[in-house]
Amino acid sequence: MNGGKKHSSKKKIIIPVVAVLAAGSIIYACAVSSKAQNTQVNITCSALKKTNLQDTISVTGTVSSRDSHNVYTAQTYPVAKVSASVGDKVKKGDILAVLDTSSLEKDFQAQKDTLQSTSKSAAITLEQAKDSYETALYLYNHDMDSGVAAAQTQLDSAESSLKTEKDQGARDKLLYEKGQLSKIDLNAEEEKLKLAQSTYDSAVKSLLAAQQQAQQSLKSAKSTYEDAVNKNADKTQQATLDKLQTSLNDCIITAPADGTVTVCNATVGMVPTGVLFTVEDTGNLQMEAEVREIDTEELKAGDKATVTTDVTGKEKMAGTVISVAPAATRAVQTSGSGTSANTSNATFTTKIAISGNKPAVKIGMKAKANIVLSQKKDIYVIPYDSLIEKNDGTYAVMAAEKSGYLYKAEEIPVKQGMQTDVAVEISGAGLKDGLLIISDPSNIKSGDSVLPSSSSASGSNSGVGA
Repeated sequence: MNGGKKHSSKKKIIIPVVAVLAAGSIIYACAVSSKAQNTQVNITCSALKKTNLQDTISVTGTVSSRDSHNVYTAQTYPVAKVSASVGDKVKKGDILAVLDTSSLEKDFQAQKDTLQSTSKSAAITLEQAKDSYETALYLYNHDMDSGVAAAQTQLDSAESSLKTEKDQGARDKLLYEKGQLSKIDLNAEEEKLKLAQSTYDSAVKSLLAAQQQAQQSLKSAKSTYEDAVNKNADKTQQATLDKLQTSLNDCIITAPADGTVTVCNATVGMVPTGVLFTVEDTGNLQMEAEVREIDTEELKAGDKATVTTDVTGKEKMAGTVISVAPAATRAVQTSGSGTSANTSNATFTTKIAISGNKPAVKIGMKAKANIVLSQKKDIYVIPYDSLIEKNDGTYAVMAAEKSGYLYKAEEIPVKQGMQTDVAVEISGAGLKDGLLIISDPSNIKSGDSVLPSSSSASGSNSGVGA
């Protein structure tokens, strides 16, 4: 006795690629003999045939450009001229608008004049300070400072006088001891010696002070020179002029890339705020869509897709997933009353490149895409309802094997492969092309007599194509 059927928990919209299991619904009207009164008749079957299977999701979104540039300006001068409008094709560097720079130009010229004057003055001051420092350094290194020289001369004179007085004092003392000089004269000479010594000490101090003054003068000359060097090298005013020049340049609004103007918010007289222009490549399009959290498990960049729009009708455009956002656009959690189960409404922005240049497809249009998550070719595929899940976890299908003018139900073990919401891949040694698989085996046991519907018995396919 077969177990219950397995049902997928995935929620995806499946797009048929090859319809290989066409539904048969024609009632096979035939007379059944009394010997077959217990035979189940008009059983819908699927005739096995190798086909392809795709697992896809369907999303809707909006067409946008893959190369889009918003044009802003930090300047707050009024718009003087608008040179581009919506629909214009532009090249990188083309002028889109020009701001009124009359006041800015006056500021620029004033700063330029100030910089020239300051630079000239700083150059003259530097030259003078350099000369003064080099002169002071030479005089100092060669002991040619006038103050030091004068102090040295005074010291030399004082030293000579001191020596003379010392010699004279020694002679006078000797004469006094021999009684040849009076005490008054000796005292007078001692006073002269004290005066000479005092004069000499003062001269020493004066020379030291003169040397210190010379050092200070040299230091001051050096400091003045270094200050002049720094002022001459100061680029503050030049930076101010450069900033004004940049502002002048920024008042000419240009296209950042080749493309088409799709937004123009600039008008003459307005003070720029926000986006002035949007320049986009209208031939390089993409579709942006929100994909549910449950569908992102297998979704990845590089997955193929087909894109359609209302304007192109049934025409399918090739697409490729460019990116899937790493973070949710929104993530609202809800929980059912009395349960612990949570339902996530999180979605993830997904971008799909649209191949080919389709002039009819325009930025902002709504679009629909079928993204192929996975696919297999040349395999056996049956509807989910045809698959039997055994109690031991294995799988089987119920086939209708020809037995006279009737058929016998026969359970055939299979392995389950790729799955979609409504179809599943099967494989197994007992499978072959044309084998009739009972579509709903829930009330049929292996060995039961069955009579397929007319279309099934004649070899038609009945089931799900994918």
